[in-house]
Amino acid sequence: MATIKDVAALAGVSICTVSRALDNKNYVKAETRQIILDAAAALDYHPNHAARSLKQGMTKTIGLIVPNILNEYYPKITKSIETYAQKTGYSLILCNTDENVSQEKRIVTMLKNHDVDGVIALPCSEDVSHIKSLSKAGIPYVLVNRRFDDVRDSIPTDNVYGGYVMTRHLIDNGHTRIGMIFPSFRNQIYRERFEGAEKALRESNLFEINAANFLLDVSELKSIQEMLRSLLTNQDKPTAIFASNDMLAAEVYRIAYELGLNIPQDISVAGYDDTMLSSYLTPPLTTFLQPEDEIAEAAINYLILRINGQSPPESKELRGRIILRNSVRTL
Repeated sequence: MATIKDVAALAGVSICTVSRALDNKNYVKAETRQIILDAAAALDYHPNHAARSLKQGMTKTIGLIVPNILNEYYPKITKSIETYAQKTGYSLILCNTDENVSQEKRIVTMLKNHDVDGVIALPCSEDVSHIKSLSKAGIPYVLVNRRFDDVRDSIPTDNVYGGYVMTRHLIDNGHTRIGMIFPSFRNQIYRERFEGAEKALRESNLFEINAANFLLDVSELKSIQEMLRSLLTNQDKPTAIFASNDMLAAEVYRIAYELGLNIPQDISVAGYDDTMLSSYLTPPLTTFLQPEDEIAEAAINYLILRINGQSPPESKELRGRIILRNSVRTL
């Protein structure tokens, strides 16, 4: 097991400087602190959290790790988690990973050294081994937002169901030529939403005939815009598009208006996540509401039980619901 002396040697600083950096003292330079955090992460070093807790007592703080605070969904769920945390007397330390696994690992190391009582994490990838290492430091955690078959401490949401419901809604409104936009399939959440969409299309024998209308595994905005222009100027363009998040749906609106197309008269659009943006678009966007309040309450209640040394009941996948607005036309 690594010691503080090992971290100091790897970082090329004194033991005293390591101690100050890990205690988050302001008089350690940011560059030096980062070197020390990287060294601690590389060695999987963390102070004895259990011993600190016995000495100092509970800190009444919870670390919250989110992948992209600029994505409108995450501020929504952050606010819900904060509300339920405050009701139980806890404060949050908010940490943004910018969807970078290396940054996420550094944040986990920082939280280990920050004496948080527990961690709620919305991971940016399927590799959560570094988050699971929190338990070795005596810090309970709960994972939110996606399924992890090998992790019991999680509050998953049913993204397959959401993708199915949104696509089924388009089919039930008479649409047979359906386009789809899904960013990087490295993200499990989007793979699951596509799985649900595919199921709905196959039930109606519409999958193969629409394959040319799918914009899949595309993460660069410029590429998405170019592909949308090509799709919407095609003679056999789709009559409806399912965008796997509301920000992508807004891009469909923008390109459609640029091409002189009206929504929903010329092209119907469905989104996902029910962010604030969806109700401000013209016309307001039909989308899928993630159950943020339910997720937040379940995550906090689950984590508090773990913090108090109790065993929470096994969690079930949570399901959202469709929000019907005015962006889908019935044919």
